[in-house]
Amino acid sequence: MTERETKMSKKRRWLWFVAGIILLIGLWQLIASFYREEEKELRRQLRQTVKEKFPKQTAEFSKIIGLFHFEGDREGPGGLDLDRKSVVLIHGLDDPGKIWQNLAPALIQADFNVWVMRYPNDQPIVESARLFFDEMKSLRQRDVDRISIVAHSMGGLVSREMLTRPEIDYTASAATGQVPAVISLIMVGTPNHGSQMARVRVFAEMRDQLARLAKGDTNWLGSILDGAGEAKIDLLPGSRFLTELNARPHPAGVNMLIIAGVTSPWKESDINRWVSDTRRKVPDEQQKWIDELGQNMISLTHGLGDGLVTVESTRLAGVPHRTVDGTHMSMIRNITIRSQRIPPAVPIIIDQLSSQKTQ
Repeated sequence: MTERETKMSKKRRWLWFVAGIILLIGLWQLIASFYREEEKELRRQLRQTVKEKFPKQTAEFSKIIGLFHFEGDREGPGGLDLDRKSVVLIHGLDDPGKIWQNLAPALIQADFNVWVMRYPNDQPIVESARLFFDEMKSLRQRDVDRISIVAHSMGGLVSREMLTRPEIDYTASAATGQVPAVISLIMVGTPNHGSQMARVRVFAEMRDQLARLAKGDTNWLGSILDGAGEAKIDLLPGSRFLTELNARPHPAGVNMLIIAGVTSPWKESDINRWVSDTRRKVPDEQQKWIDELGQNMISLTHGLGDGLVTVESTRLAGVPHRTVDGTHMSMIRNITIRSQRIPPAVPIIIDQLSSQKTQ
């Protein structure tokens, strides 16, 4: 066999290997689409087993979870000031902690008390909402009686779940002084009706864990302790979680605002090329799913979404809605720390919170 033939043979083996991986992923997606809740339960059991078998690593991971007071670079006296309005920031799926790099300092400069909520964002959204509720009790113990919430992406679903779930009954708990009253909820890029992009969350999870590893905030079990992918199932359009959440009324007495982005990072030609290439590598029963995913991505390039969430998915009946230019991330934060650009959602959020009455 000549050298050229050897190279061609290796290339063919590599292509078959890649095709095999894509086929396995496609088959898994097909099977999982019929057994979403069963898959979710299996993932939950895996996470619980890891917690029980590795208590030391679980305890280490828990140190980066919870509600943290954000100081920033405030000039003058720092710390909690009950004369200032208070804001809690809650991130979305697979966010390594950079989403607030522009908003949090701007809120400090605008004279707000700021807290950042960190949670195992790949676990079921119901569990994240319960954790959020437990952490809110600590604010009431510090004499904070009213707060506003700014939520990015899935953080909006966690907040809505906490505020509307009957078993939590947030309104009653606030009335009895167990938690602060929530006077405002601003959701930025929240997929209130789900997102097909949740199917390919593995890449975001890798980014999340690498970013935490770089900061020394995780261990080798972080990708499971952070959740075993149950949130991905909750985020799919038509999921049981979203169906139940959207059937409830909006939280009483909470001033709500939705901000959505209308810029996509993809070109339609690139998407069509990807769809065409992928269809040749997957079985016939998976091609319909590839086509649907491609159409969803194309709709985002037409100014109907932010690259991950369509504008229609963010809407809720009766809730004020604003759109800004930007992707899912860039509408609220800059890509680089040195950038002097003001993300378009930031001034809207500060104006909304500043005008919110405290009584």
